[in-house]
Amino acid sequence: MHVVTDASDEEGGERWLDYELSTVPGSRLQVRGALPSFDTPFVAVLGGSETFGKYAQHPYPALLSERIGMPVANLGVAQAGLSLFSDEQVLLDIASKAELTVLQVLGAQNMSNRLYSVHSRRNDRFLGVSPALRELFPTVDFTEINFTGHLISTLRAASDAAFRSLVDELKWAWVQRMRRVLTLIRSDVVLLWISDTASTDPSDRPIESEPHFVDTDMLSEVEQDCLGIVRVALGKSGSLDGKVFPRQEAEAALRLPGDADHRKIAEELSLYVSRFVEEPGEAKGAAGSEDQSFSINSGTAVNRSATRP
Repeated sequence: MHVVTDASDEEGGERWLDYELSTVPGSRLQVRGALPSFDTPFVAVLGGSETFGKYAQHPYPALLSERIGMPVANLGVAQAGLSLFSDEQVLLDIASKAELTVLQVLGAQNMSNRLYSVHSRRNDRFLGVSPALRELFPTVDFTEINFTGHLISTLRAASDAAFRSLVDELKWAWVQRMRRVLTLIRSDVVLLWISDTASTDPSDRPIESEPHFVDTDMLSEVEQDCLGIVRVALGKSGSLDGKVFPRQEAEAALRLPGDADHRKIAEELSLYVSRFVEEPGEAKGAAGSEDQSFSINSGTAVNRSATRP
C-alpha cells in the first residue's frame, strides 16, 4: 500500500506526511521526531534522506529505539552529504554525548571539494565550479546545472578520461571528510552501509548505485577509526509500497527505502548496537574485547577492535 496526495500547505510544504520536525538547539536544522534528553543514555544516528526517513512512515532510527529499549536521536537530514556533517558542529556535539553513534555511509558526490561546491544544507544542490573543473570539461555549460545528480551525469557523458579524474578527486575528498567527522565525534561510532543493490560488496555494484563512488579501499581507510560497519543490502525493488509522497515526487520516492526496508535496517542494526548499549559501561570499558561487522547478505563477520584508537 502506498499513499499519493497532491496536498500542500500555503507555503508549499509537505503536510501530506507529518515528519514531526524538531529544531536542533543552536542550529537552523530540523530533524525528524522529538529529540531525547541529552542528560540520559541515548543513541545518535547521523545520515541523509534514508536516515531521515523521507517518504517512510516509520524510519529505522525510531524502530531501532523500540528494539533496543533506549532513546534514539534521529539526526538524519534530507539531502545531506558529508559537507553538512563536517560543518555542523552542533550535530557532532550531540553525537559526542551519545552512548553510541551510528553514522550512515553517504555518497561522495554530495559534498564540496576542490572541483565544485554544494549548498551548505541541501548538499544535493550544485553551487559553484572551480577553474580546474572548467579546464577538465571545457565543452560543458555549467550554468544550466543545479543539482549534483545532473552534474555527475553530464560530466560522465562528456569525457571518460576527465570523469575518471573527477571521481578520483571525489574519492580522495570523501576519505578526508570522513576522517574529519569521525575525529570530531567523541563517542564510539558504528558505520551503517545501506546498499541499493543486492550486494554489500562496494566493488560489486554499478557506478550509479548508492552510496555513490564509495569503494572498499575508501572504507578500509576510515574503518580503523570506528567500531565497525553494519552492511544492509536492500536491492532495487522499484516499489512504492509503504511510502507516502506527493504525486509529482513518485520517481524520487522509488529511489528511497519504504517501511519494509526500514524494518530490515533496524533489525540488522539492532543486532549489533544492542551489545553496546544494554550494558554500556561494561561494553565500552572491556579492554581487548572484540565486536563484529556483519553483512545481512552473507552473515559473515569481521573482527574489529571494540575501542577506537
